[in-house]
Amino acid sequence: MITETLQEKVQQQAVRPIRVLHVLDHSWPVHTGYSIRSLHLVAAQYRLGLRPRVLTGPLQLVDEPEAADTVVESISYRRTPYSGSFSEWAITHRLPLFRDAAVVQLIRNRILELLESEPVDIIHAHSPALCGLGALLAARSKKLPFVYELRAFWEDAAVDQNKTSTRSLRYRLSQKLEDYVVHRADAVVGISQSILDELKKRKTDAARLFHVPNGVDVEKFSPVSRDENLAAKLGLGSGPVLGFIGSLYRWEGVAWLVRAVAELRRHGTACKLLIVGDGEEMPAVREAVRELNAGDFVQILGRVPHDEIERYYSVVDVLVYPRHSIRLTELVTPLKPLEAMALGKSILGSDVGGMRELVESEKTGILYRADNVQDFCAQAKRLLAQPNLRRKLGEEAREFILRAKDWKVLAQRYIHIYDSAIRNRQCSN
Repeated sequence: MITETLQEKVQQQAVRPIRVLHVLDHSWPVHTGYSIRSLHLVAAQYRLGLRPRVLTGPLQLVDEPEAADTVVESISYRRTPYSGSFSEWAITHRLPLFRDAAVVQLIRNRILELLESEPVDIIHAHSPALCGLGALLAARSKKLPFVYELRAFWEDAAVDQNKTSTRSLRYRLSQKLEDYVVHRADAVVGISQSILDELKKRKTDAARLFHVPNGVDVEKFSPVSRDENLAAKLGLGSGPVLGFIGSLYRWEGVAWLVRAVAELRRHGTACKLLIVGDGEEMPAVREAVRELNAGDFVQILGRVPHDEIERYYSVVDVLVYPRHSIRLTELVTPLKPLEAMALGKSILGSDVGGMRELVESEKTGILYRADNVQDFCAQAKRLLAQPNLRRKLGEEAREFILRAKDWKVLAQRYIHIYDSAIRNRQCSN
């Protein structure tokens, strides 16, 4: 009876057609964890009964020069073109302060342009702060409620990519800008509890903070049998396979993983490593394979079509997430482990904060001490030697996803968040 009452309440909430404009740095078909979260989040809101639409900032055109207004899963996706020679010059030449100013101004103006013909009830911007500031300025101009969502602190990613340092003026200005947007938002969403804890340290009003973690569409990611044809094509044989599927950022530690698996094999555990994805660390990954003469047990496939990704998951026995321990990985939860868990796969990950928030070690996966090759080898050996343990962990992980990480469940949280933002804006106006 209690369950039925809750379901009825959710259904009543779901029919409220709140018109939401999502403002994104970039979106599908640019393939990143950021764009995948956005794709599933917005689609789940639409199915729930909200009326979302999407606007991407001008940097979408840097990654996808042919990007145009489009419709994805019944949802309108609008773009922000460069307008004026200054904006095009500043963005294409990546001139820090000029580029940032151009991005903010273009986003603000594009939102105001859209609102003339497509009114909305709330503006929901997603980090980075340049998107947030442009959307905030437009929202305040029209006295609309404004929600800001943090996926990560982007200045920390820039540090890991050697674009700046924690002592640089750019780093401090980025933090100041983030704080400016956060403190003026009517509601703030963090994708991890660690992000919300950091915002509290920065004197953000806790009553305006909300948690909506990464999720997964369980209808698109459900357990499938091993694709024997693909396994044969890749020459994987019948032995156990470790795998990494995702973007090759340096903090993901995939070059480290190649060396760790080589050490695992030297200690007598036969296995292969399959790497699916691409990114900035690819040269280092290939160099590690070359140095270790590991081509006989490591396969690097690069990117594969997204609609075929389940086939590649199916041929992997253990998905590995070897994230290095840095500020970004301690604060931010990754997305890809949730896909693996939804598919009922066993996972092995480093014990950085973002992974600890997703995985209960020994129940929904196994965690090893970050950057510790010896502990990695011990835990990997145990998993590869025990099919029953892998099966049990995969089943528990799938149950956890169905219960707490399905986008159908998570999207419902936004109804309360939007209502809170609307109330806060009414009190401020």
